Amino acid sequence: MKYIFTSLFILINMLFAQQDMTEGYRPRNLTRGKMWSSYRNNGLDGGGNRSKSDSHSQESLTYPGNMSRVGLDFIEYFIDVSAYLAGEPNVIEIPRVTIPQSSKGQGVWILAVDDQGDTLVSYSGPRNVTYDVQPAPYNINNSPEAVLGDTTYHNLERSNFSTYHNSITGNEPIEIHNYRYHHYTAHNNSPEEIIISQWNTKTGIRVTRKAYAWGYPNFDDFIIQELVFENIGTKILDPAYLTLMNSFSLNSMAHGWADKFGMNWSDWRHNRQQTQDDLFFYTKADTFTADDSENTDLYKNYIMFYQRDDDWFGTNWDDTGQPYKLEAASAHADEMQGQLENQLLAYQYIGMGVLDYLPDNTNFVHPSSAIQPVYAKWWHGGENNQFDYEDPNSGMHTDQEMFTMVIGNNDQDITKTPQDPGLGTHALVFGPYRLEPGQKTKLVIAFVGGSGADWLGEDELTWSTTEDATAERILGERSMFRNFDRAKFAYENNYNVPDPPPDVKISFANTQLGQIKIKWSDDVEDAQDPDYENEEARDVRGYRVYKSWPPSHYWHYGPWEFLIDIPIGSPKYYEESNGTYSYIDSTSYSGYNYYYSVHTYDSGHDHWIDVNGNDVGPILPLESGITSVEQKNPIAITPYQGSMASFDSMNVPIRVVPNPYRLDFNDPLHMYPDVADPYKLRFINLPKACIIRLYSVNGDLVYERKHTNENSAEESWRQDTISLSGRVDSGIYFWVVESLDPASNGQIQKGTLAIVK
Repeated sequence: MKYIFTSLFILINMLFAQQDMTEGYRPRNLTRGKMWSSYRNNGLDGGGNRSKSDSHSQESLTYPGNMSRVGLDFIEYFIDVSAYLAGEPNVIEIPRVTIPQSSKGQGVWILAVDDQGDTLVSYSGPRNVTYDVQPAPYNINNSPEAVLGDTTYHNLERSNFSTYHNSITGNEPIEIHNYRYHHYTAHNNSPEEIIISQWNTKTGIRVTRKAYAWGYPNFDDFIIQELVFENIGTKILDPAYLTLMNSFSLNSMAHGWADKFGMNWSDWRHNRQQTQDDLFFYTKADTFTADDSENTDLYKNYIMFYQRDDDWFGTNWDDTGQPYKLEAASAHADEMQGQLENQLLAYQYIGMGVLDYLPDNTNFVHPSSAIQPVYAKWWHGGENNQFDYEDPNSGMHTDQEMFTMVIGNNDQDITKTPQDPGLGTHALVFGPYRLEPGQKTKLVIAFVGGSGADWLGEDELTWSTTEDATAERILGERSMFRNFDRAKFAYENNYNVPDPPPDVKISFANTQLGQIKIKWSDDVEDAQDPDYENEEARDVRGYRVYKSWPPSHYWHYGPWEFLIDIPIGSPKYYEESNGTYSYIDSTSYSGYNYYYSVHTYDSGHDHWIDVNGNDVGPILPLESGITSVEQKNPIAITPYQGSMASFDSMNVPIRVVPNPYRLDFNDPLHMYPDVADPYKLRFINLPKACIIRLYSVNGDLVYERKHTNENSAEESWRQDTISLSGRVDSGIYFWVVESLDPASNGQIQKGTLAIVK
């Protein structure tokens, strides 16, 4: 019996030993909105619901999007080259615990019988990708998108196509950015970010997926996808079914912090037991009841799958929404990122809703059945390493078996879905279609997120730490459906929506007092809102400055604090001679990490006309967003102590702060400077040029560094040894600073440092 089990295990591994579905397929990441995902030209949306996958291989409905670990978008947005060269920490490896992934992958399936009677199944995710799928890069030069795109900085680096540049490499999808600093988009009927992926299948159907996102407030909580299926083969497919198969999971960030009560690390690669506690909803199921039961009948009008986190039986507390518990928490730096007791980490609702399956364009074929989707399915998904999942996949099933599992009525019908918390793969099936060579059809969907904070109009991180968050978590359901309605408005209005004023590009300077000065130009004040004419179009009225001083410098998405409102032309902050605004944050402190966002706001308008010429009424004053990485500084800015003549002459005592140093991850409010950079100490009051040396009590040289900075009077040390063998242990250390500055060349100051861990 043991031999049979071992042989079966080997066989299963061989079946899944195909070429990795992420390797060799360069991703592009949709990051303009609050929801992020990765796309590849083998059809993958997100990653794969299996153990064999690199930790950097996907963003998969990451909501809210934070720090990307995937390919180019990580490098282009988040790497701090100067910090890396200086040996600063955490600029290459980002802890997964900070990334709230909400899905293990979203797949597109094609199931058909051709005119030879052959049953064909081809798909791209979420469990794996069938062998037949071949990248078919989209011909952008002969497409409607050929006129789109912007190349102002940063778009030249972060997108790969516009009318002025084409840096598309190999099999990668096309990424187009239509937004720009200081100006409204030149393409008013286009989303701010577009990613186009395309692939061929053995069925003869070519799939083209266009994913759309905005950084607009009220339009940044969803991703719209237009999926076009075209029969480019020679055979008639009748019947053909088109299936959307998803593996949602709420979420990896909420399952990476604990190592007690039977809990250990788990994310989309593993699906360990503590992650198998989601509650599943389908609005068309006979058994559907909304969390907010008063809205059940209303939500039944939608076609939507959605999930939220529920209570896992393994804890002795209600862990719905994943409240953080210090008694269960890991003290490892990667898992401890400033979470507070009872802070909700899985407060999101994540759903997929159908926007259109009957396109009015006569070029598209409609399904023969009036009732759509024709089937809805759900399969149990267990721990990947244990192979206890039940969803159809080419590693375990033939085409005929998969066809039978998806098409027709069986035990996987959604009405038979378990009503208890669990984790699974769900599918919506559209059809049947008759697709002759040259014919095509189309599905339009929206992946959408929601939260109690979004419904209440509050900052998500601030809200998640409040006592009321647990009771208000259910409001995320309302938020999600409201956001889906906004996605529907955008789609039905041909992607022309009321435009908030453009983003401004901010830069920073350091004051002599070691505070942050934020600067930006007045260029945006000449921006012309494309929905209006003449002076009404020139509607920018001022700026609002926000600051985030999070407990972790990976949390550039909050918590946000409003600092000041600056009307255009305000003489206190505006320098007319050079057209520049500046604001000094007097509450910033040397050595700490900060994020800032400067929002523009407009005048509002009495009318807004939709695509059909209808007046939808007044538009209240709008404000630019805070969601996108372009709308803030994605790398923390850290003010520093400025140089002074008294420091250069060594007339002021040099200090090490904090001293004594104490490491305690259970006391995050007193970490210095924060829990993402927990080992940092600062040598302050330094001459512009000097050498810093540290010695153990035995006289061994532990650390040596030359400080040469004309502007800074400080240097950081993160307790790494001179041999780079690790960090120093607890104990007493002696430091010596020798000046190399002409004002005090050769002079020495020394002292003692205590480290307690």
